[in-house]
Amino acid sequence: MRTPLTLTAALVGLNLAAQCTFDPTVLWSGQILCPDESTILTTQAYDSYQWFKDGLVIPGAIAQTIGISAAQDAGSSFHVIATDDGCSEASPAVLVDSWVFLLPAVLHGGDTAQGMGLDGELLFCDGDTLLLTLMQPYDTLIQWTDNGLPIPGADQSTLIVTGTGSYSVSGAPSICPNFAQQLGVTIQAIFQPMVQPDIVPNGNELCAYPAGNSYQWYLNGQPIAGSDTSCIDASTPGLYTLSVDYGLPCQIASEGFLATGIPVMEVGSEVRVSPVPASQRVRFQWPGTARGIWSVIDVNGRSIAWGQVSEQRSHDLDVSAWPVGTYTLRTADERRVTNERFQVAR
Repeated sequence: MRTPLTLTAALVGLNLAAQCTFDPTVLWSGQILCPDESTILTTQAYDSYQWFKDGLVIPGAIAQTIGISAAQDAGSSFHVIATDDGCSEASPAVLVDSWVFLLPAVLHGGDTAQGMGLDGELLFCDGDTLLLTLMQPYDTLIQWTDNGLPIPGADQSTLIVTGTGSYSVSGAPSICPNFAQQLGVTIQAIFQPMVQPDIVPNGNELCAYPAGNSYQWYLNGQPIAGSDTSCIDASTPGLYTLSVDYGLPCQIASEGFLATGIPVMEVGSEVRVSPVPASQRVRFQWPGTARGIWSVIDVNGRSIAWGQVSEQRSHDLDVSAWPVGTYTLRTADERRVTNERFQVAR
């Protein structure tokens, strides 16, 4: 015994064989759908309709139109059998196509990480740069976040990272701008401070602080042979620098220390420093005509500025960015070394 549906199909087949005088077609935009997009298929006006998907009857789809979506119907073909004046005719089938995108991915660039933390964090040194680039096709409506919060102005494909944070991103393909996707993971980066030794004077010696595993001293940029010691004799005048191995990934050489090779004498001086205290600029003035060199030493014994005593016997120095505190102007010529203390205040 035939089912009603089978019987109906048989009757439709007889009517189709009659070759109706009309040719229904499936009308729609014909565009490739975005993954989150829906559209309507329709046909011309007839007495009745039956829609089919992949050659199978769609139950209840008996209206002039039918709604479809990329999520449910991409890759399927649709046609309709329209009946008019008792004659039924099938339309040509149309294929519903949809864009398919890979999941968002981020490319890492910039400086090489020094290592990885216990929880997968990328470890960098202060001063390093990490470049995070959202890969194609996600090139529009981009928003980078740090710890879940939007980073103001971070709406380009590449994010320049120079500080510790937990970074992620969202974006959409320009061809489907409403299809915004989250990266789904966070990229954790930790920037560790640089360890830098100080050079501290100790009589006629210069010493490293803090102590480390090994040492390399330099004089005027050239390595001093056999200088793997925490302290060295500084009787030779010049600019001393120091590298110390602390067994850490983030370490840099010391700042320069200008040594005169002349024993320092704490004696009175006719050198003048003004104003005292200084806030923005300070002026050094030297009497006499003797040639000499000068340096400014901070409270940690580091030379932070230096130069030759000029023919004008004066020098103006910008101290607006210096920390508040006491500094020493050390001047050396053929006869003696003099110290003149001054303060920087705000």
